[in-house]
Parts: sequence; structure tokens; C-alpha cells
Amino acid sequence: MSRSLVLVVVALAGLTFAQSMTAQDRDHAFVILRGRAVCLDAFDKPIDSPFACSETNPRFGFASKDGKLYRFPRTDSMITVFTDSRVRERELQITARLRESNQLETIKVQSIKAGKLYDIYYFCDICSITAYTPGLCPCCRNELEFRETAP
Repeated sequence: MSRSLVLVVVALAGLTFAQSMTAQDRDHAFVILRGRAVCLDAFDKPIDSPFACSETNPRFGFASKDGKLYRFPRTDSMITVFTDSRVRERELQITARLRESNQLETIKVQSIKAGKLYDIYYFCDICSITAYTPGLCPCCRNELEFRETAP
């Protein structure tokens, strides 16, 4: 097969893939951001204190190092990690899908210490269960232990 024919086949395959993506998929880019998780008030403005989040109606955002403020939709199941004040106190790296209106759909949350990335998770030593949000172990009902480990 000639080189030019191979290039044409590859180009057509790429065009077919691009056409198969929905407009929504093309509009929602994956982003990696560094900054801090913040609590938001009713007007989506950051609350200064890391302990000021309302436990009954928490709203979270992400203040990136470049000064932009992003919001997390309440339907994002990963945002419960931000109910832990230890996570909100840390510098974080968020891997997410950027949605309309500067909303982030969380894929991965990592902490940054001394320039190195650490995976954040919760673990039960008794049951060997790992979770990505704080709370009780679904097996023994003991509190899950907060952990950070290098990937």
C-alpha cells in the first residue's frame, strides 16, 4: 500500500471519528487545573473560611491558580470529597470535564505537596474498602480513614 493511500485512509478515519462525536462531546474539553476547592455562597461567590461551608446545603467551586472560579454541579458525585475541610485546605490538582458556564465535572482529585501529586482517598483497614468520599465504611460502619499516597 502506498504512503499516500495510507495517509488518505488515516485522514478519512479521523474525519469519521470527528463526525461521530456529538457537538456536546466536542464542546466539553478535558482540563487539568491547579488551585483550591472553595465553598460558595448562594450567589456563587467564594466564602473566605475553609470551615464556612453549610453542611445542609454545600455548594463548591474551584479557584484556579490563574484566578478563574469554576463551579461544580450539585449532581457531580465526586464533590462530596470537598465536604472534608482537610481537602479544602490543600493545594489540589483537578482533572475534569469543562462544561458550559464554567462548570467542572470531576474525574480525579489529587493533592499537591512539595510539587508532587498524591491521590486522595478514604480507606477502612478492617474491611480493606477504598472510597473516594469521606464517611462511614459501608461494611463495618467505622469512619473511613483519610489517606494521601503517591500514584
